[in-house]
Amino acid sequence: MKYLIINAEDFGFSKVFNEKILELAERELISSVSVMVNHINENQEDQIKKLIEISKKHNVSIGLHLEFLDEEFQPAIEKQYEKFISIFQFKPAHINLHKSKFLKESYPLIMKFCKKEKIPCRNYGIESDVNGVIQTDNPVFSGTRKVFRELQLILEDLKEGESYEVLFHPGNYDPKCESNLNREREFDIRKIEDLNLLLKENDIKLISFNDLKK
Repeated sequence: MKYLIINAEDFGFSKVFNEKILELAERELISSVSVMVNHINENQEDQIKKLIEISKKHNVSIGLHLEFLDEEFQPAIEKQYEKFISIFQFKPAHINLHKSKFLKESYPLIMKFCKKEKIPCRNYGIESDVNGVIQTDNPVFSGTRKVFRELQLILEDLKEGESYEVLFHPGNYDPKCESNLNREREFDIRKIEDLNLLLKENDIKLISFNDLKK
């Protein structure tokens, strides 16, 4: 058996994106959701409640999707972590980073924070002297940036007994949102649906970040 986390990025960025992510989670086609807490507002309260309900009914982990506007990494990590807890009333199931501009510089600090809080940290495949962090066995790969045939070949090459994560940016087009992936999100929905059809034949079990902590 191989183990795969299918993560939906950018929950909170747009109510339109949220709606589709919730639908995929309810259909058990994704197993993880990353939340941009700085974009959450009162208009999303019902969607937050629904996400929490889904996570209790299905094996869907809810994590923190960090955003950095500058190089003040540690204060931003702590502030967004606390904001996540204030919104959800529980700790994030994992932590990862929105966009890669500050990835190399911030990654050691993110790993140290995750280690301290005993929270899984996305495996970006970057060497670090921080040990003992909960992660998948292999680095994350982007489903958004690959055509489906490439994803199919990756699934066929997964190693027995090891865990992986694939990220997507699902959502319907939102003309009010300035995401540079806005028009690509609908393609991710189809890729997620088609990817799930291949799991059984490739002996792959869909897991969440909650399973990594067990």
